[in-house]
Amino acid sequence: MSLAALLSVAASAAPARAHEGAPPAETRVTAAGRSFPASPADSVLRIMFLDVGQGDAVLVQAPTGQVALIDAGRGAVVPILRQFGVGEIDLLVATHPHADHIGGMVRVIETFPIRFYMDNGQPHTTQTYRRLLAALDARPGITYLEASPRTLALGEVEIEVLPLLPRGSTEHNDRSVSLAVRYGHFTAFLSGDSEVRQLSHLVEQGAVHQTTVLKAPHHGSDNGFTSAFLDMARPDVVVISVGRNPYGHPRPAAVQAYDASGATIFRTDLHGHVLVRGRQSGDYEVAVGGNVAFRGSARGDDPGPVRIPVPGSDPGGTRDVGIRIRVHADAPGNDHRNPNGEYAVIENLESEDRAIGGWTLCDRANHCFTFPPDALLAAGGRLVVHTGSGQADGTRYYMGRRQAVWNNGGDTATLYDSGGAAVVMFSY
Repeated sequence: MSLAALLSVAASAAPARAHEGAPPAETRVTAAGRSFPASPADSVLRIMFLDVGQGDAVLVQAPTGQVALIDAGRGAVVPILRQFGVGEIDLLVATHPHADHIGGMVRVIETFPIRFYMDNGQPHTTQTYRRLLAALDARPGITYLEASPRTLALGEVEIEVLPLLPRGSTEHNDRSVSLAVRYGHFTAFLSGDSEVRQLSHLVEQGAVHQTTVLKAPHHGSDNGFTSAFLDMARPDVVVISVGRNPYGHPRPAAVQAYDASGATIFRTDLHGHVLVRGRQSGDYEVAVGGNVAFRGSARGDDPGPVRIPVPGSDPGGTRDVGIRIRVHADAPGNDHRNPNGEYAVIENLESEDRAIGGWTLCDRANHCFTFPPDALLAAGGRLVVHTGSGQADGTRYYMGRRQAVWNNGGDTATLYDSGGAAVVMFSY
């Protein structure tokens, strides 16, 4: 037990209920009564993108044991945190005061010892926000940190708080607390529900640099990215925190932009909790369902990411795997009365057969079809998956749906292997 320093910040702290005033710079805050073991050479930073439905909750666990939670979803996040061994929270961040980000935060504050709390300093009028303030008032031992530009040290992990637009100049999404989490050559970019104005501001401020993992801003909305932002960030991996929603998130334009940037995409609505383990060397791996789905490296002296194959999966993530998907979404006549008139086509572009038993094809709304154990995608051949009902014959399969699945106005088809890893994605 050698590291007594828990959390240091390049700014001082104000009381939890004092939601205003930027503290002076260069003041170090250290732990009282807590210490952590020095990290071993192969220690990892764990960033867990929690499956909380249509909302955000990101758990950051430093190699030396410190814990940060960025947002808390809309509802019961405490059981999930306990599942992943959380007993105390050193830094709790509300990126902005919308219910799908702070709805579960009151229970978190009531349940766990918390040392520091940060938000964007811009109040809201909702009951959800007022309940959060009341919970903070009831815990005067929590130290409030305003989200002014500063660098926090969570053990060996640096968390840079990026510059916000001026208070009162825009609505809450575009004043989301944005964080760059760094551990050696590994970097994650977390930005709540930032939209075009805030992302453009960050680019103009020179605050966006190459990142290993990007949490898609605003749940994969088409106003949650810009070309300039993605050109600067160049993410290896994009994680979209999303659930069933009436907004069409993630939007096809966003998915296409992330794919075109060269990133491998993971989604909490399809994969559940997404765990990223990063090392100081820049090596990292992404695990879903307890299985490693993707490995890579973002070493500082390399011109770009190095894709490392995962045994049993394809080295290109969701690209260049020799499989192509096409979707015929607009069935003749009434789509819902003719579900077999819409279908997905899966083609094998390689010269070898591909066993796809247990693989799953899903649309954006998580309507899925799982191939039977003996399913085979022949070399140079194709399989057709109809939406309606019928008798499978080895080349034609049926989802068994009574209504249309594929949206005529745009959708995403993703093929997952039997371990839950995304093999190929098609958006239209």
